Amino acid sequence: MIYRILIFLFCFSVYSKPISITNKRDLDFGTLVQGDPKKVISPKGSEPNNARFLVKGDKNTSYTILLPTEAYIYLGGNGSQKIKVRNFKSRPAAGANGLLNSKGKQTVKVGATLNAIGVNKAPGAYSGSFTIDVIY
Repeated sequence: MIYRILIFLFCFSVYSKPISITNKRDLDFGTLVQGDPKKVISPKGSEPNNARFLVKGDKNTSYTILLPTEAYIYLGGNGSQKIKVRNFKSRPAAGANGLLNSKGKQTVKVGATLNAIGVNKAPGAYSGSFTIDVIY
């Protein structure tokens, strides 16, 4: 009597949609003048000048938010005159606090503190950029 044993191996591949982040609104410190004190922009939803980002990925999935420790805005976007931006905060808070909804989306709001404007800072339009990362 011959017995045949058949072994079936199933290999399942699991993959995730790539997580993405899109800038929907810039962080805006408004119009300031020489000698102004530091300006704080909150990440709260009621703050009209905070940055807003749309995060997309797998539905009902948690993710981590990484914020910069500091950045700079520059006169003319790249000049030698600069002002430090620090104390970045987000809502949801930075760390493993993001959670995509049933449609795979979440809005992240970001605020920060702009250092005081020195009386010797040249007038003009200052701008810059910062990076936030999102990771499954």
